[in-house]
Amino acid sequence: MRDGKPVFAFFAVSRTGNRGAVSMLESAIDHLTAAPAEGWVHVFTVYPKQDARLAKPRPRVDLRNGGPIRLVLWLIPMCMLWRVLKILRIAPPPRWWGRDMQALLESDVCVMAGGTTFTDAQKFKVIYNVACAAPAIILGKRSMFYSQTMGPFNHPFNRFWAKWVLSRMDVVVPRGKGSYEHVKDLGISNPIELPDSAFTLVVPREVEEAIRAEYRPLLEGRTVVGISVNTIVQGKCNALGIDHNGIWVRFIGYLQERGYFVLLIPHSMRPGSKSLHNNDLVPVHEIYERLPSKENIHIVEKHYDCKELRVLVGLADYYVASRFHSMISALCTETPVSVIGWGYQKYREVLAEFELESYCRDAAELSYERLVEGFERIVNEAESIKARMREHLPEVQARSRRNHEEALRLAVLHRGK
Repeated sequence: MRDGKPVFAFFAVSRTGNRGAVSMLESAIDHLTAAPAEGWVHVFTVYPKQDARLAKPRPRVDLRNGGPIRLVLWLIPMCMLWRVLKILRIAPPPRWWGRDMQALLESDVCVMAGGTTFTDAQKFKVIYNVACAAPAIILGKRSMFYSQTMGPFNHPFNRFWAKWVLSRMDVVVPRGKGSYEHVKDLGISNPIELPDSAFTLVVPREVEEAIRAEYRPLLEGRTVVGISVNTIVQGKCNALGIDHNGIWVRFIGYLQERGYFVLLIPHSMRPGSKSLHNNDLVPVHEIYERLPSKENIHIVEKHYDCKELRVLVGLADYYVASRFHSMISALCTETPVSVIGWGYQKYREVLAEFELESYCRDAAELSYERLVEGFERIVNEAESIKARMREHLPEVQARSRRNHEEALRLAVLHRGK
């Protein structure tokens, strides 16, 4: 605790790069640092250098180095040393540990909030998932996985480590029915199925008014189609021999011919980087350069935060999403959305909360014809889609808030032990 208030350490997150993961983190900060909890949040960020270049973190929040190398080569060994010294009843002064370790030691609850964890589709991330949870396990901290996609666990390597980690958490929150069933099949007792924490992101009125004012001259009087492509979907398509960028070029041409204004929204970007990881600007620029006409199209290149991006998504009349959390922003702003995703379960189990899962197709199905078919469907069924969003959103948001309530409950339990 700090000043009698709960302290939380968040892992597998950042304040730059993928704005979806950022929106999960910012939503948690919105609720955990506000009254009456007034907690403190240590962000063990995946991108410490990039995050450090941003404006000063919000009050009651600070940044710590949670990159993979730092975790494996420094933080985890330090946690093991702390455990040994505790057994030997040796207590070095706090400054001996360094600031990152001090932040972890003072935390009441460790939270993993990466978005997609221990899935066979991303076996390369398994060791990183373990590394993010290891400090909490070694130190015996109260710990939880915020709502996120989990499983399937068919691959032995993934299944072993997922069970080892998740069985040691106080709370495990699968993001939808598919993830819930996978976690139950793993033998984890009492997982809690809850919607993504980004559903409770708090967008201040002044942020909404500022974005609307900024884009009014560009969009007023136009019928706007928002599009978010996804480098992960691009990679899946390329592996299958599908011309991802070419298909989007044809589809955007189709929209331009019919008088729509296209807003290309890279929902995950790292300006200045040529890497494809968490950087949709790369395929967006490649698609734009291949367009025969540059009329009625605008690329969003400004480095907006996740709250500004939510407002921006809501400015569209229709939305075609490949980035998962841009889909959530569409659901939160009652914007009819057609989805092309990777990892079918990840998207469909969230859309199912709104009875909209049939509006999602997998990356393997990407084609010009399917994009047109999906778009025309949301245009023709827009009012029905909006009605379902209005009907289900309040309940989804209420359940989503339980992510934060569980974190606060664990903090209380930690103080009482």
